[in-house]
Amino acid sequence: RPAEASIPSLCGLAVECINVVERAELSTVLARLVTAGCEVLAALLLPLADGQACSFDWVRETLEDLSDQIDFLALEVYCGLGRLESKVLESDELPVVLDPIEDDFGAYWGSIEHRQALQELSAWLMCVLFRALGYSSVTAGGLMEFVNHDLLCLCSLLRGLFAVRSDDSSLPHDTGEIQGVALLALCGLTAPDLAFHRSDGSEGDIHEQNRALNFYLEVLGAAMVETGVLESAVDAALVRSGGFAKEGAATGFKFFQFLSSLLAPVAAPTREVPHSPLLKLRAHVHRIADKLGRLLEAVLAQGFDSNISLRELLASCACLAAALVSQSGLAEGCSDDHFTLSCRLLVTTCCDAPNLGCAEVGDRAATLAALGALACNVGDLDYVSPRFSEYISLLPADDIARARMRLTRHDRYGLVLTPAGDNLLALFGTAPVPAPKVVPAEPPPAKPGLRDIVQNAPKDLRCALDQKLLCDPVVSPGGLVFERSTLARWLQKSGTCPVTGEALRLEDCSRSPDLRKKVTEWVRNEARRDGTRKS
Repeated sequence: RPAEASIPSLCGLAVECINVVERAELSTVLARLVTAGCEVLAALLLPLADGQACSFDWVRETLEDLSDQIDFLALEVYCGLGRLESKVLESDELPVVLDPIEDDFGAYWGSIEHRQALQELSAWLMCVLFRALGYSSVTAGGLMEFVNHDLLCLCSLLRGLFAVRSDDSSLPHDTGEIQGVALLALCGLTAPDLAFHRSDGSEGDIHEQNRALNFYLEVLGAAMVETGVLESAVDAALVRSGGFAKEGAATGFKFFQFLSSLLAPVAAPTREVPHSPLLKLRAHVHRIADKLGRLLEAVLAQGFDSNISLRELLASCACLAAALVSQSGLAEGCSDDHFTLSCRLLVTTCCDAPNLGCAEVGDRAATLAALGALACNVGDLDYVSPRFSEYISLLPADDIARARMRLTRHDRYGLVLTPAGDNLLALFGTAPVPAPKVVPAEPPPAKPGLRDIVQNAPKDLRCALDQKLLCDPVVSPGGLVFERSTLARWLQKSGTCPVTGEALRLEDCSRSPDLRKKVTEWVRNEARRDGTRKS
């Protein structure tokens, strides 16, 4: 270990390595330099991670410095991992190809080496943070505070962390443990209190609070889609369930709860909000349904204990199954994806188990309602309805009323049903309750993203081409300011400045860290003045 006197110098050098990204574009070589700085910090923090009684007075100051610079660093990681608009000038560069899966931004991928460098950088940066906090103290709220409550920032870094192999010798020896902690923290991002992190006690009535929470969840869903963190998180959860069966099953259970909390507003046609960013997230979930099925199998293989509630798992799977039905346009039970098949196996297993597999008699009614919702949404209700009728007949009247309430309420605590849910309600002896109509006040643009959410930005913070809020501003030789990805798409077609008509190349337009910082400060000030962060 270095001498105690050299620690502050090493710490300062590491922070300088990390801060250099503010003054230069994050190329592969520079990403390696920043990674080296993070690796030094992680090594200095290792005694804290091991639980040794070491005193590092500079830890808080260092993390505060990193937090101030994280906007620039994470944005560069984000652009490099998912939105490279120009070629990466590396000697071993692979051909740049259009990604056929990602959305219509015309996104390009750079060289494999560049992406690997950015993934390693994300892993080491998260390692620094987790070792400083202590693994048991890492929470969704702590991560949000570290990235200044910027969900795009956080999802970008988490995507890079989840994408790396835990057995890679160039990464921290505890990468697998870091990924497991990060997965649990990701699953905590739907906690309602994160939508009111600057609350001064004047959030308004319950309707205002619900609007603020729904807006926060839409921003979270948009960030997950923009960064591609969803699929990499599922892959990491699958790897963890194979290497650490019990812990992996608990993580998978939390992940299903997390996804169902996000998709509940758009899980069934009666609940859809037109043009919600969550609709795009729903499409991504539909695309990885087979992986979710394998994860559900891993959860079921470990059984149920105090960490995995059968009732909550059934409710989460019912919501996700309804979302897949809505996305596919098929009738209930017509899909043959792995998740739907695993859900059918879960329904059959529960129906065949004594007392539905419930240890407590008081849980039986709520579990039966959740199981009925899942059976309905995967098309198995007709098959299991005789057993359902038998179980319902054994319930007291009060328990039947409580089960019926979960099936008919339309808030975040209710069960999600597809249109076939009327048959399930009939089993409980009640007429179907019509869902409330959702009338949006102002429909947003057709395909909203993070730049579409903020509409009232000052003119000097908008792109000169599409008039949207700047995210990665560049300045042309003539002094005009554009969003880099927007300008790149324009120049691919015309090769001229969209305002002046003069010949222009993307490499002639320099990035503006000062303007990017100004945009970040403006967004945070807006959020501080308006807790709902409405456009």
